[in-house]
Amino acid sequence: MTRLRTVILRRIVIVAAVSFFLSAAFTYYYYNHILIGQMMQEDKAKLSQTVRQLDYMSDDISKFTFTLIIAERLQAFYKTYDRLDTFDQFKALQDTFTFVDGYKGLRKEVTSYALVLPDGRAFWNAAGNDDYFGERLKEPWYSNFIRSGAEFGFTQPHRMFADQTPLSETTIISYVVTVRDIEKPGRTIGRFIVNLDYSHFQSVLDYSPFGNLAWLSESGGELYAKPSRGEPTAVDLAHGLENAAEKEGEFRVNNGYLLVDRFETTDWRLATFISQSSLFDRAKIVLYLLGFFTLVSTSLILALMMPAIFRITRPIMRLYLAMNAVSSGNLQTSVQINTGDELEKLGNGFNRMTSQLRAHIEESIRHEKDKRELEMELLLSQMNPHFVYNTLNAVIYMAQKQGNADIVRMVSAFIRVLQDAVKLGGDHTLVPLSDEVALLRDYIDIQSYRYADMFRVEWALDAETLPCLVPRILIQPFVENAIFHGICPKDEPGTIRIAASEANGALLIRIEDDGVGIDPERLLTIWEQREKTSSPGLRHIGLGNTKKRLEHLFGSQASVRIESATDRGTCVWIRLPKQSGSKIS
Repeated sequence: MTRLRTVILRRIVIVAAVSFFLSAAFTYYYYNHILIGQMMQEDKAKLSQTVRQLDYMSDDISKFTFTLIIAERLQAFYKTYDRLDTFDQFKALQDTFTFVDGYKGLRKEVTSYALVLPDGRAFWNAAGNDDYFGERLKEPWYSNFIRSGAEFGFTQPHRMFADQTPLSETTIISYVVTVRDIEKPGRTIGRFIVNLDYSHFQSVLDYSPFGNLAWLSESGGELYAKPSRGEPTAVDLAHGLENAAEKEGEFRVNNGYLLVDRFETTDWRLATFISQSSLFDRAKIVLYLLGFFTLVSTSLILALMMPAIFRITRPIMRLYLAMNAVSSGNLQTSVQINTGDELEKLGNGFNRMTSQLRAHIEESIRHEKDKRELEMELLLSQMNPHFVYNTLNAVIYMAQKQGNADIVRMVSAFIRVLQDAVKLGGDHTLVPLSDEVALLRDYIDIQSYRYADMFRVEWALDAETLPCLVPRILIQPFVENAIFHGICPKDEPGTIRIAASEANGALLIRIEDDGVGIDPERLLTIWEQREKTSSPGLRHIGLGNTKKRLEHLFGSQASVRIESATDRGTCVWIRLPKQSGSKIS
């Protein structure tokens, strides 16, 4: 009785024998109609990969260069160099080279930099005061680029000294970019040149899998060539195409195929020639083993590997989809894996991670909100408390001296100031300038009684600025500082000028006095100093708090600047973004 195992094996052998003869016919068809096409697709992909690698390199270099030219250091050099004296020019050049040299380590291809002014003067960081690089700019690699009219791009390879090998010339490819004033984009202020080691580009091509390769510029010039013995060069074949500069793709030429791929970021092209003989050499092992692997490998893989692969890949795919969902912002995602092994532990760990991340983000949001509220309350609570004490003393003094309408006026103003102080904890952070001015007038009325005939106030408020929104109690600290620290120490009457105007979408407020001024050393640290709490008037912590409030509310859109000199008075400039409307919380 024939065993079932024998029957199965016999049938497998019969099927294998029939399959072998059928595969012979199929192999011939497969090679001519499928395999060559697949190899060509693979070569296209490899060529495209090489192109993309060079493309990414050139794109990174471009981004690296544009990052440098918008830096404040380079912008300042181009815009101010011609206005400096010789010493300052030398220092500015050295500072600029020090700055760009600090970035050299970010790109291993970079050998040196050059700064070119609009009049053609060039400064090379390898020898800033030498004319060597200026003479190189007369060569075709640079003059051809200038004639092309391009704003930025790569030049032809050329020979020159490199920073790393100063004793011998090496092949360099330069990236040139036109530098424009970031404040006036239409104004050209020079050119910036990054010199790159050509060998880094060459190494990418040397290690490519193609034996007959050419790198062509946008004009068809040869940037690199790797010929193959006994075959026509890819350069000649590419030039032989009709409208060669516009051609890319696959072309049947001279018992082979010419593949041409174009770069995305430049007009460079890579071309490679693949002969029929090289295709057969690559495919023959496939042809010889096709029948064997068709019967043996396929059967073993399907019988032994597929169930295990499915068992492993299914939970991995679930994890992959869940991770994509989390990366898209869906933190409610969870995954269920019940394999009883490490994959199940991995899924449980992922679920714990998303849960903890969700809780952490919610806690961070709550913490940041509470922190902002506490910071604002703390800043507002630190305003000078001596003002109320001094005002009450003045009221008592006037009440003892005379009982006239001045007391009514002063107390009324004081009541309004107190009412506004009570509102500091309210919801309104920004108020119209007209409200701020009204409160400021009350404050000045009070101080004018305390310091009778010691100062006068001049107003210059443009009508269109009155509806503009400003932070509450913005101007009063600076007026108080002008009275106590500017005019009172002078022992003679003084003047305070308060002005508001609009310029370029911004609100400008100026508080100026003709008091004793601030000495330069103290002015440098005015935002950091703190006076003793017993000193009269405004403590410098008040100035610091005001500046912090502006930074908190407007960020970099607001600024405070103080100009002062001893015995020449003080001027405070406040710049805010223009906002109109009612009160804002």
